[in-house]
Amino acid sequence: MRLITGIQMNGQELNELQFPIIVEMWNKVVGNGNCGSKHRSWLVEFTKAERKLISYYHKLFYNWYLVKGTPQKHIFKNISDINLVQRAVNFFATI
Repeated sequence: MRLITGIQMNGQELNELQFPIIVEMWNKVVGNGNCGSKHRSWLVEFTKAERKLISYYHKLFYNWYLVKGTPQKHIFKNISDINLVQRAVNFFATI
């Protein structure tokens, strides 16, 4: 038996994170070869470790938003992941 600890969110709570903003704006900010001011802002705003984690969540959110739909529940490893996603949504929303 495997014990999973974390913060469980239901589908409605996940939608309240407004994760589609990250999916919609990803290529305009992080896209390959992007070296404009938006990309520089991305590099300044988030550490390398944070960018890596946001990239992981982008792939997950892309799958939810454009392929499978928002799941009924998802378990985040810790509250700092949720806070990071909220920071990323705020960042992408202001670009």
